[in-house]
Amino acid sequence: MIPGSANSLLLGQTSSGGGDFSIDRSLRFNSADSSYLNRTPSSSSNRKTWTWSGWVKRSGLGSFQYLFDADTGSNPEEATIRFWTDDRLNISAYTTSSQYNLTTTAKFRDTSGWYHIVVAFDTTNATADDRIKLYVNGAQITQFDVRSNPSENTDYYINNTIEHTIGQASSGNFRYLNAYLAEVNFIDGTALDPTSFGAFDDNGVWQAKDTAGLTFGTNGFRLKFADN
Repeated sequence: MIPGSANSLLLGQTSSGGGDFSIDRSLRFNSADSSYLNRTPSSSSNRKTWTWSGWVKRSGLGSFQYLFDADTGSNPEEATIRFWTDDRLNISAYTTSSQYNLTTTAKFRDTSGWYHIVVAFDTTNATADDRIKLYVNGAQITQFDVRSNPSENTDYYINNTIEHTIGQASSGNFRYLNAYLAEVNFIDGTALDPTSFGAFDDNGVWQAKDTAGLTFGTNGFRLKFADN
């Protein structure tokens, strides 16, 4: 594990439906430091259904930046959640050709505020457009410049016994992240909507919820970044 540097923040104060909860710590990822987190699961688990959730404050724009990546080490064989070079969000998997690929129309260029990003992945869903659901700050993203959906009931790379990274592309040119991350959750075996991780407060602002009561599954995790 190669950590970035811990930083304090104040995020997710009282939210309706969420009770009193605040996020007090984040982790800074700085590309100049080659900072990232990595893990290789000891056993494979549910490769059809999972959820990734994280609070992201961008500190650099205009380049490939990886939030979450699973890679066999043979380039290009990977599944990823990342920012594209023009700051659109991209969720994709590749071997020698694209297996699925969603690239948003919206560009995410705010470096002063936090984005809460949720990706709910479920290839068991019979509706093709519902096999990947993307949410930002509690709202589902439905406008994509590129959309090719995963095949039904197919196992993909995430949750296999290969290297999983946060803040870096595992193979090739690495492409490190420039951002702060907070409250990163990975749910193995369940596709959840954003209400499991946040709620709107009385002013209509999306706020974080305590995720301690969630079922994370075999390879799931919660990263609070509370440890220096």
